[in-house]
Amino acid sequence: MKTLIRTQNHFKAAGRWDIDFHLPPVEIERFHKKLIKKVEDVAFVATEKRDPTATPEDVFKYVDIASIDVQTGEVINPQDLSGEEAPSRARKVIRAFDVLISTCRPTRGAISVVPVELHNQIASTAFTVLRAKPGINPYYLHYAIRLTSTLEQFRKWSTGSSYPAILDGDVLKTRIPVPDLKEQEEIAAQIMRAFVVRDQAIKDANANWLSKLDGITGALGKGGAKTVVGDTSLETIEATLNDLPPLKFDPPGRRGRNRSDDEPLLDLIAEAA
Repeated sequence: MKTLIRTQNHFKAAGRWDIDFHLPPVEIERFHKKLIKKVEDVAFVATEKRDPTATPEDVFKYVDIASIDVQTGEVINPQDLSGEEAPSRARKVIRAFDVLISTCRPTRGAISVVPVELHNQIASTAFTVLRAKPGINPYYLHYAIRLTSTLEQFRKWSTGSSYPAILDGDVLKTRIPVPDLKEQEEIAAQIMRAFVVRDQAIKDANANWLSKLDGITGALGKGGAKTVVGDTSLETIEATLNDLPPLKFDPPGRRGRNRSDDEPLLDLIAEAA
């Protein structure tokens, strides 16, 4: 059981009474103390804003939380919007190589580096926009912000239950490991190479998938499909359905009928049809 002893004034000053907030983070301790810095030591929050509704005919690219791939931290599908279509959250101006951090449910990892093609575009106010200070590689900063040790601290700072959120100030006080620039750039280069390998593997898998589908289509009706992975026969499907619990619904025209749990599922399907 976790215990923590603090004065009442300490808790009042913090404005938080949950123990997780006050216990020190654990994951950051895996790094040497000389590497640890606060985010505010290596980056600042960019605050430029623009109201796209002021130019309703102009089209811009809009980055919201849904635009971020939480697996890789890439911007994958920014929206093309006109000023008149702009939502009220579309206000933050972003610069190439800024780091976007979702402040809503921040532990999901919706954190991305702004690509060059989105320079001077608009992001949601649901992001903290971090801009690296001199001597800090933004790709390394992105990597460090996505570390488990960082997300643990984001969890601690979060308020709210359904949609936990953090503030810009919470991001700035978060501690991350920061090596010298040479090591930062070595890490950034490794990550970029890994992205290339990943992208190629996905392209190869997609090409193989499409090729397989084309082969199946070409053999359709000729008995060409020979290989079976797993038992996908109709007989097995029907047997599996009959072994599953019956669906609970009122069949058309028979509202309120009490059905037996051991009634075969396929009979119910035929009945409903």
